[in-house]
Amino acid sequence: MGLCVAGSPRPRHRRPAVAIVGTRGPTLDGVRTAHDLAAALAGAGVDVVSGLARGIDQAAHRGALDAGGRTYAVLGTGLGVDYPAGSATLRDRIVRSGALFTELPPATGPRPWQFLARNRIISGPADATVVVEGRARRGGLPTPRPPTRSSTLPA
Repeated sequence: MGLCVAGSPRPRHRRPAVAIVGTRGPTLDGVRTAHDLAAALAGAGVDVVSGLARGIDQAAHRGALDAGGRTYAVLGTGLGVDYPAGSATLRDRIVRSGALFTELPPATGPRPWQFLARNRIISGPADATVVVEGRARRGGLPTPRPPTRSSTLPA
């Protein structure tokens, strides 16, 4: 299984990267924190990696982009699927500054298990992972942990 990429993959001699993930239903403070942290990191030359989900993930991508930095989104769908719906403008901005990644075929729609599986890819290239407003027993919290058999793709 390989990765499908839209945009420019990270350079071979890469800069440091930090993954920023969290809840899809954040507070306003959580959105500000994710945006401002990503902007500060990007301004310091650090790449930002997240999952393009509504809430914390999208705030992190926007923060990196607003600061003129590079951001990378790991999708839980195929590249040809506009998910979450209405994210096309943000996806286009990400492709111009960084890239979208997925291990799924282009037309693959969303399925719950795919998002947990993609979290291992989010944390893979990151030197650190920050969870902003993660809820216990939800998708963002396993991201910083090493994957287990139950958090990978089904056999």
